[in-house]
Amino acid sequence: MHSPLARTTGALATLLLVSGLATSGLAPAAADPGPDHAKHTATLLYFHDAHEIGPVLTGGQDRGGVARLATAVRTVEEQNPATAVVFGGDLAGGTLFGGLYRGVPMVEALGEVGVDLANFGQHDFDFGVDHARDLVAASDFPWITSNLTDTAGAPFVEGGTWAVQRVGKVRVGFVGLTDAIETTSAAGDLVETDPVEATRAAVADLTAHAKVDVVVAVTQYPLDENRELVRAVPELDAVFGEEMAEYDSVIEYEGDVPLMASEGNIGSLVRLDITKRRGAHVVAPSVVEVDHTVTPDPELRQVEERYAAEMDERLSEVLADVRTPLLNPGQISRSQETALGNFVADAFRERHGADVGWVNGGGLRAEAPGPVFTLRDAYSIAPFANRVLKVRVSGAGLRQSLEDAVSRVQDAGGGFPQVSGMVYSYSPSAPVGARVREVSVGGAPLDLAATYTVAVTAYVAGGGDGVSGFGDAEVLVPLGDAPVDAEVIAGHARTLATIDVATEGRITVLP
Repeated sequence: MHSPLARTTGALATLLLVSGLATSGLAPAAADPGPDHAKHTATLLYFHDAHEIGPVLTGGQDRGGVARLATAVRTVEEQNPATAVVFGGDLAGGTLFGGLYRGVPMVEALGEVGVDLANFGQHDFDFGVDHARDLVAASDFPWITSNLTDTAGAPFVEGGTWAVQRVGKVRVGFVGLTDAIETTSAAGDLVETDPVEATRAAVADLTAHAKVDVVVAVTQYPLDENRELVRAVPELDAVFGEEMAEYDSVIEYEGDVPLMASEGNIGSLVRLDITKRRGAHVVAPSVVEVDHTVTPDPELRQVEERYAAEMDERLSEVLADVRTPLLNPGQISRSQETALGNFVADAFRERHGADVGWVNGGGLRAEAPGPVFTLRDAYSIAPFANRVLKVRVSGAGLRQSLEDAVSRVQDAGGGFPQVSGMVYSYSPSAPVGARVREVSVGGAPLDLAATYTVAVTAYVAGGGDGVSGFGDAEVLVPLGDAPVDAEVIAGHARTLATIDVATEGRITVLP
């Protein structure tokens, strides 16, 4: 059994939103172990959310990029050679770069950075179980998961429900947890087990087979769920979790256990110094910024620039001319028919030969004003790598889905349906649950007892945005075989050659 862990508390025991700490990553003065610090201290560096290989310019900030990450890591390693780098997951899908390259360049780049251990994020399964296994096989570093199994109950990573890293003189045990698998292409092939039970089992197995000084959970869970995990599994000494804020690192405590999260898009590292003093291990968390103040590693900077140029060339491919602009001013696709919504819903329906095409208005993330439609337009409109399923649903289920989808229109709810092959009217002033009026499919009134085929994203079919009517639908094209929405849109544009889509009364807004 590992020895008890003493932890440093004080000012850090309250929530810290720390986005401007020095890149030195020095531990707080209260936790300074003195002149023997380097000899007796192990350092863990943690980050996650690595969809983009290069820097990101968002919110007026210039952050991230693997070249800066490498420099930040090496700066800490120069201070303390007893350093291990932990990646929390999500390097495929999720963004334009992730959707195009599916994590392959990131695996290679993180190997160059010097990652020592990785946990899975749900986006690492956006392209299916086999692709995730390929990413693991291509990695120079091991992956673990304590709560993901195949359908037969075997761990997704053979022998990888926990890991031990010897960092200097400190033996660190790790467990890894992932959620939201139902939103990925691995949903039918992977089982997400209960995180508390999985953690208890992994910790018990870990401590039965290895001598460790501290146990760290690496999770894709938010703060509140990590609090519950710590309360349920007292053997945990620290938790690295998913980002709580895009531009801020978070360090909070549950009791005396630190709960830590770095910024999104590799905007920072969380540094955890573990020092043995008087027979116990004291931890001191701090933050290392990965922003414009960090000098990029020159070799990895060349890799970033190469991919940026390649992606720009690839995305500049012209797929069609645009005769009628596909616009979405003020996100009106969340409340009324738009040409953009018609274009995407048509793409879904025609790809699967379905009776109905359905796209949630909140999933339309960009406009395409023309004069040409490029591959970049397709991936900008649909950047989340949602899979387009084909399902068979009853007329009653379809109507219920419509009611659910218009229930939050006054709040610009993202579930509002843009449709193809179907016409409906609704009244936003009517009571929730009684807003939908006339509905027809293929020119005939909706028959509640009949069944209809619908091309719809896995997100909506799985209950996203509160849409419940697809819950009992028969899946005709399963997640593993379903195409990515951006690829469906791109293919539709190529087929059309000229995009000339207008609003035509598919959706009528009544008083």
